[in-house]
Amino acid sequence: MLRLVVFDSTDTGPLAVPRIERDADGAAHGTGGLTRWWRLGALFHRGALRASDARGAANWSEALRWAVEVARKRGEPIAELQAWGHGGWGYMGMGKERLDKGSLEPGAALEPALRAFASALSPDALLWLRCCSAFGESGRGFAERLASFLGVRVAGHTHIIGVWQSGTHSAAPGQRADWPESEGVEALAAGPAMVRGQRPRLVAKLSSPDAPRTISCVRLALPAGW
Repeated sequence: MLRLVVFDSTDTGPLAVPRIERDADGAAHGTGGLTRWWRLGALFHRGALRASDARGAANWSEALRWAVEVARKRGEPIAELQAWGHGGWGYMGMGKERLDKGSLEPGAALEPALRAFASALSPDALLWLRCCSAFGESGRGFAERLASFLGVRVAGHTHIIGVWQSGTHSAAPGQRADWPESEGVEALAAGPAMVRGQRPRLVAKLSSPDAPRTISCVRLALPAGW
């Protein structure tokens, strides 16, 4: 059976120290020309015989279409797809296209590609969204809905990931996500502009070695039972 890796091919800016950018809701994603590192990581997975094939994609439509084409050409089902890119609470981006709960609704632009992808999966397959905080604040419902739509286990992270990748969890079809909604979330420290009685703004936490369910970026496979 096939194990595939697809990564966002659009983060090709100048090589820079990766930085964290926060959206208005406190979700976060990293930037810094990471496509070159994902490309090297894909070669590492192939060299270690963990990935049957790998490639970059400019959007989710391209990524899913490629995975289905590989399965059809080789006549094998997909046992695992790791997707590497930027994300935030309740979604993962590939280029400018988002995979979120709205993508699973009838008539959504990604729905046909997702259904074709689901048909190419083995019954015990895994979709692993290796991106920042997709399963954090508001992400549990996304995980549950995506697993039920595809009919397979999906994995992701509640924290902002980098060298360390914390809050690694998975959800199976028809099962409730079992991690706390507050995991990977913290209140922004109150500043001088904070209005008395105002609720502190929630933001995504950085990964760290002592955070829950932490693996390193060179980990090839999801730990058993996670």
